[in-house]
Amino acid sequence: MGKASRKKQEQRARKTASAASGKVMDDDGPQTLGEAAFNRLLRLNTSGKTSLAGAYAVGYGVLGYAQKEGTEPHWYQEIDPLDALFLGMMWPQEFGDELGFANARDAWLRLIRGTVHEKGVQRFVREAISASEELGRPVDDGELMLALTGRLEAAGLDQRRLPRRLLPEVALQTCRGVVGPSPELRLPDPPAGAKKQVRRFWEETDEGWPTDGTPQAVLRDGLRRFHDAGWPVEEESVMLLPALYAALMSKPGEPVENLIPHAHAWALSVDESSALIPVLDILLVAPQLGMSVADTLERLFAVPAFTEPIPSDALLWSSSPGLALPRLAFELGVSEVTTLEYVITPDLLDWAGMHARMRLSSAIQTDDAGLDETDSVDGTVDTQEEPEEQWAERREAVRRTVLDKVRKKSGRSSAMHQSPDRPIERIWNADGSSVIRCSADTARGQELQECLEGQLQAFRKKFGRDPEPEEPLFFDPDADEPTQLTREHFDGLMLDMAERATDMGIDPAFLRAWREVGYVVTEENRSMFTTAEVLAYSRAVARHRQAGK
Repeated sequence: MGKASRKKQEQRARKTASAASGKVMDDDGPQTLGEAAFNRLLRLNTSGKTSLAGAYAVGYGVLGYAQKEGTEPHWYQEIDPLDALFLGMMWPQEFGDELGFANARDAWLRLIRGTVHEKGVQRFVREAISASEELGRPVDDGELMLALTGRLEAAGLDQRRLPRRLLPEVALQTCRGVVGPSPELRLPDPPAGAKKQVRRFWEETDEGWPTDGTPQAVLRDGLRRFHDAGWPVEEESVMLLPALYAALMSKPGEPVENLIPHAHAWALSVDESSALIPVLDILLVAPQLGMSVADTLERLFAVPAFTEPIPSDALLWSSSPGLALPRLAFELGVSEVTTLEYVITPDLLDWAGMHARMRLSSAIQTDDAGLDETDSVDGTVDTQEEPEEQWAERREAVRRTVLDKVRKKSGRSSAMHQSPDRPIERIWNADGSSVIRCSADTARGQELQECLEGQLQAFRKKFGRDPEPEEPLFFDPDADEPTQLTREHFDGLMLDMAERATDMGIDPAFLRAWREVGYVVTEENRSMFTTAEVLAYSRAVARHRQAGK
């Protein structure tokens, strides 16, 4: 995490703790009204009388108290208003980590859809975005979060009580995203000819990336990477789910030990209605049933989704705080959400999720408690104690098994992220930051370096000096000071280029897909992207080609 980001989070912590304890830093209208509403909502939000506004006030108070006492988990610094609402809904129950918290939050939000309370959640999101715009503060800023309590009360979100069946402590008791696959899950029998399919699975090789996007192809690519790293991929079924996740979602900078919890969190985060669920459930329970790799693969071939494209909604990381509010805001037509870390637009939602995942993981690695202590927090109360305890034991057993295998092969783990030399390469750090390296040893690399040098000369001509480290090299040509290109400017540029693309011999679908997802994948730069990103871009290209017919 950069110094600027850390400073912002420290400022928010001080403001939230001060505001929640009744010491408002700025004695202006919104904060004063927010403090008064906060106190009223806390009194009214009693057992059996939980409203959205009342739950938010409780969650905000939990944040403030934890920060004041110095007992808050590191991931509390990532919480935004919608996270705080869910935190209040769950109080006094707690979560051992941010992964379980975020999955439970999303599972609960899915249960709310289609009920009369969905409009209340949508109103909550609109009020949070409006407050951010009107006060000129990030949506997760401590003072804004206090001011928001007054707006929620004024919007009437303290009037409607949630029925007991929709309270998380009841609604999530048997939810897959919280307690894992059902203990009564029955795995499918292997189909006829399954052994032959498994042999073919190991014998076939995919040229380049598994761009067909099927779990079969992605899993094979992940297992190949693990095999190259010296791991026993044909012996341990615990390797299968991490291999699928690693090939699909992970960035090179992600520590190997994070593959296990991240893979499980991702598998549990997928909507229960997704066609991918049977595939993920087999991968989750196979190690616990003592199934061999061959037996697991045979049963996977009984599931149609194993050889069909992975659904697009499963390509996004959502198991971190700070991601649900922007996602819902974009569904409501909001164009951008400003947070303490960055401004998120629809095309940057997956990028923001990746950075949140890696940033939080980096914080865990530097925690004195260490990974092992983080995984078992004394005094934690889960949504449903017995199933969740069993599921935690399962995750821990899987994690330790794989880590034991990895440690025996220490010094070789980086092999799974090695790629052929390319003119463009992104070097990832453990916290999600990165730098791009352009090789001058290829013609394409030389062209890129000449392009960057030309842009540097344009900067000098425009501003009469070299750019400072934090200033954009690709700047807004109409701004008097070095300013990052705006989304509107980029969209206009892409649309203009798309209209002239055919005349330039370029498929306009490439440019329209670039505008949609925020990046372009080429043969030269695709090693910079995960398989999920490549699939998202290629599917966007296909949609725009179809629309252009």
